[in-house]
Amino acid sequence: MTMDTEPLDLRPERSKCTSEFADNDKRNNGACNAPEVMSKRQMKKMIKQKQWEDQRELRKQKRKEKRQKKKLERQAQLGQNVEGIACKRVRREIHPSTLHIIIDCSFDHLMLLQDVKKLNKQIRRCYSENRRATHPVQFYLTSHGGQLKSNMDEYDKGWINWKDIHINSQHYKDLMKSEDLVYLTSDSPEVLHELDETKAYIIGGLVDHNHHKGITYKQALDLGIRHAQLPLGSFVKMNSRKVLAVNHGKLSV
Repeated sequence: MTMDTEPLDLRPERSKCTSEFADNDKRNNGACNAPEVMSKRQMKKMIKQKQWEDQRELRKQKRKEKRQKKKLERQAQLGQNVEGIACKRVRREIHPSTLHIIIDCSFDHLMLLQDVKKLNKQIRRCYSENRRATHPVQFYLTSHGGQLKSNMDEYDKGWINWKDIHINSQHYKDLMKSEDLVYLTSDSPEVLHELDETKAYIIGGLVDHNHHKGITYKQALDLGIRHAQLPLGSFVKMNSRKVLAVNHGKLSV
């Protein structure tokens, strides 16, 4: 007797574990492909950022207009006189003086560094005032070097580009004739009542708090140079010695 037999399925049986992994992969892939839902807060932030980007050029134009407006206001103020009447700005005319003013920096070795720094500030003030003057003098620094030069190099390297000033390492007696020099010193018995524009007036570049009294007067005597003191007593009441700072001496002249 013949029996009908079904063909055997020889394929490996799919395990339950494998089936579960496959189902999980499908679910995961589905989750990855699903569009991400954006919150209201994120949506508002994105809209705000887009508006900011869209208005970039507008903000730039407003800043430009604001700068232009301020510029026009400044020009309008400069173009008005005290009474508010429009007037043209008159360029300041400069007429250089033939008067020579020399700051003698040969006392560098007698000063502490802190005093050298003060001298440096006084010289800068003199230079600044002379540059702004309508009748600037012929301004000289002589015996320039030592601590003063080092201090100027350290704190104000732009001094090498200063204009309308003669800075020289030589002593003033090597630059000008003795008969053309007048040393301004408070210890001189002679009072200067009138300036002679053919002369060069020397101011001692010394900040010493009266530790070296009479040193500039002595130098003038030793070198055979004329000396004089400014007539401060006639204009200013001073209880102490008539010793001025370097910039005060120059401004007084």
